[in-house]
Amino acid sequence: MKREQARAIGLFFLLGLMEERVAIAAASRAIAKLKAEFSEISRRDREQESVSIAAVMRVCRESWKVHRKMVPRNRSVLPPSVRSDSTPGVWTLPKTLDLSVWMRYQKDASDDDVMAVLFSIVLGFTDHDLADGFNTSVGTIRYRLGKGVRQLGLVARGAQA
Repeated sequence: MKREQARAIGLFFLLGLMEERVAIAAASRAIAKLKAEFSEISRRDREQESVSIAAVMRVCRESWKVHRKMVPRNRSVLPPSVRSDSTPGVWTLPKTLDLSVWMRYQKDASDDDVMAVLFSIVLGFTDHDLADGFNTSVGTIRYRLGKGVRQLGLVARGAQA
């Protein structure tokens, strides 16, 4: 597994779960499972080989479903760099980054919509990659993305008013 893939998995869980402790546990579980699945590849090849995008999404979705239950939707979660009750965490966010719109969006959006927006817009996977990873059609992925982006836009406009 390439370092970029591990970083993308970590970012997916941090922005998806918005709780550093849970995000690290979920990312660690997903990365360990991916490494175990591809352990038959020689060590040298495994470090240079990219794990398939569909496999990354499938494993991340499985880990998401397990760890999402640990972070209630109605609880206001602040990223680690904003909380005053904790020491600096693994993830350091710029002080100027405002995640309040993203946090409000996540409270009402479905998990599949949030995951689709993260994989597509934040991590840059194609609609075809998402369709393979979600085991659904490209049309369903485009519907989820359209719905998710529209909902995110409404939340953002409401924040500006």
